[in-house]
Amino acid sequence: MTVERRRSKGSGGILEVAPQVWRVDVELSRDAVTGHRRRVSRQIRGSRRDAEIALARLKVADHQKRLLSGGTNARSVGAAMDAYREASDDGSLELAPKTVTTTRSALKVMKAMELHDGRKFGAILLSRLTWQDIEHLYSAMRLSGRGPDWIRRCATVLTRTLDLARKRGLIDTNPSKDAIRPKSTRKKPYSPSEEEVRSLLEEMRKVDPEMADFGTIVASTGVRLGEGLALQWNDVELPAGEMHVAAAITDAGPGIGVIRKPTKRSDWRDIPLTGAAVGAFMRRAKRSGELLGRAASPTAYVFGGGVDGIKPMRPDALHHRWAKARGNSTMTFLDLRHYVATTMLDAGETYRTVADILGNSEVTLRLHYDGRTGIEKRKAVSALEL
Repeated sequence: MTVERRRSKGSGGILEVAPQVWRVDVELSRDAVTGHRRRVSRQIRGSRRDAEIALARLKVADHQKRLLSGGTNARSVGAAMDAYREASDDGSLELAPKTVTTTRSALKVMKAMELHDGRKFGAILLSRLTWQDIEHLYSAMRLSGRGPDWIRRCATVLTRTLDLARKRGLIDTNPSKDAIRPKSTRKKPYSPSEEEVRSLLEEMRKVDPEMADFGTIVASTGVRLGEGLALQWNDVELPAGEMHVAAAITDAGPGIGVIRKPTKRSDWRDIPLTGAAVGAFMRRAKRSGELLGRAASPTAYVFGGGVDGIKPMRPDALHHRWAKARGNSTMTFLDLRHYVATTMLDAGETYRTVADILGNSEVTLRLHYDGRTGIEKRKAVSALEL
């Protein structure tokens, strides 16, 4: 009588299923609910030595508890993308609501993209995915008319997707890290002059005083549009001449809507206020008090979506009012933020100080503004005067 010898947890095997095609598998612990045996397998193409290396890596992944306890059917790139989307939807991955929407769109585009050889990218087996396939994906996206910035955004999502697959033991390495991403083109940011900013705000006060005050605050502090909309009265300390920035208003898309979330870097900062900014806040408080017949609630939004300021103003509504109030001008909130950055840098302030005020990293700030004609360049070139 032959007795079947059951393999112990952590043991593995190699089986040649076709010439130069091997199945390697590792025995996992039994399912805690059903008591059934479980195993994870991979299909490997190459020599037996390749299969032995793959088996060793699979055992290491099991030892490090990177293999999903419930097993997985995520064998294709598309299945790995679905797993990443599910993780972002259920909160396993901490992504901003708007980033979740962008991620879904990027995954959908990449999954359906057809490569030069006719294969759909999402149908490629994870075990056979190479950096060449990923570069072919970027090339196919370029040929389909996608811009470099969108492709780079997709590349970031793909890298994170494959990193999650690696952590879960579905792949041994992340091939996207060897693929060359499209280069993004950096243009010189347009920074209006002080005269242009003053002139625009003066004209706007005749049309929409509230938008003029909002523009004054942005041009005096460099806050992002969403951060300005998220300001509540308890964030503003007029006697101390500063405001506290720790949140932003964003439209997270269908099903979620407009929400208040932490700032872009999930950080907080206190920004000193200029006399012009203090004046804008005081005018806003006065108008609010006249409409309500009392002082606004400390938790009311400074630039709210209603008279009482209980709800925030929608970002698209603010854009619409700004575009209407500025008339023939093309100046945007981003232009005002560039104005703040370049004005402080040209005055000789350090990148670290300006980055702290704007809520950027110093690296990001240098990436945008290091090429400008600053005070250091003027001083250096003055030594060349003939």
